[in-house]
Amino acid sequence: MRTSLRALCASLLTALCVCPPLPAAAQDRIVWERDGWRVQVHADAATAIGCQALKGSFDGREGNRAASWGFVSTVDGRWGLLMAGPAAEDMIGKQITVSVDEQFLLVAVPHRLKSGLTMVGEFPADRMKLVVSARWLNMATETNSSRFHLRGSAEALVAAARCANAVREAGANMPPGTTPPAVPPASRGASREPAPRISAGTGFYVSLSGHVLTNAHVVQGCSTIGIKGHGDASMRPVHVRASDTTQDLALLAPAAAPSSGASPTVLQWRRDTRLGEQIAIFGFPYLGTLASSGTFTRGDVTALAGFNNNSAHFQLSAPVQPGNSGGPVVDERGHVVGIVVAKLNALTMVREKGDIPQNVNFAIKSAEAIPFMEAHGIVVAAADPAAPRLSGPDVAERLRDSAVLVMCTGSGEARR
Repeated sequence: MRTSLRALCASLLTALCVCPPLPAAAQDRIVWERDGWRVQVHADAATAIGCQALKGSFDGREGNRAASWGFVSTVDGRWGLLMAGPAAEDMIGKQITVSVDEQFLLVAVPHRLKSGLTMVGEFPADRMKLVVSARWLNMATETNSSRFHLRGSAEALVAAARCANAVREAGANMPPGTTPPAVPPASRGASREPAPRISAGTGFYVSLSGHVLTNAHVVQGCSTIGIKGHGDASMRPVHVRASDTTQDLALLAPAAAPSSGASPTVLQWRRDTRLGEQIAIFGFPYLGTLASSGTFTRGDVTALAGFNNNSAHFQLSAPVQPGNSGGPVVDERGHVVGIVVAKLNALTMVREKGDIPQNVNFAIKSAEAIPFMEAHGIVVAAADPAAPRLSGPDVAERLRDSAVLVMCTGSGEARR
């Protein structure tokens, strides 16, 4: 099936919840835009072959992208590094070494694409984990070097991957025998690694040493995991210290101790959960579409058991979306009573019951999570029963300071 570029872009704009369509012909391919990054369909003539995430200033003249750079994700699972402007022109035909922070990424000879962008080089799928967790991108030839800040790149890469997946699912693949222009000639016909899964969930601090609790399914199959909390300039690497797939809990440990003066905000825990009590949650749903700083929502405990009467869970009415998994559920005093784990599948319920469920979501009870943490050396801070009730803004601030975005790179699929 072949899909027209304009029709495809219209569907992508709807799917990614991007603001009103941009009028200029050169801009109608843009499907996501934030913090100087823009994701757009990467096309050869009228056929979409992937999506590119670009950062830089655009002066309005077609094909002239001053100081812009970024990445391309193709429908067949490749990633490449793009660049434009005078610096890119100077690099064409020269061997260039690319690194992120102090870690090697690729060596290539850049060449110009039909679109006017310069293809710096393609890198293996497993190298994407370095980009997601890095702060700086460095490009160097024998005589010159350039440095680019990767702020916002994690969200842009998620949006580009989603866009490329949407292109592929829409059937807008490249014609048979056509090689995407974003691939160096030397790589034609070469075997490809599986495209990396870049996904996001939520976690929160449970120790002053920087340990984070999240769902096991959030980090399942991850080759690299990074976290980013309120005030962090970049992602910080962590690893799985313990995981229980039956309870769907995972404890993450930092690769390095927190810097002096940067102690994590650790919440206190309650072991019981009461039917009808008001609760609040915080998380990072729909990364790349909703607020990157996280979202705060409120609701009630609506049942003391989960799906199929699971006694380890409780049901809550606070809205839960993909990306909320692993986030804290707290009471009016800011004490943890649970961990967000799932929402009821609306499509399944429509097929089985003929009805669409409204705000039917689930959390793991704190009484289940506390023994898991204690078994792995975490001293859980007990709730103070005399603590006063907090205002909504105070609860939100406490949750914001404790919650972290959890970014995962790996292969395969995992639910979020």
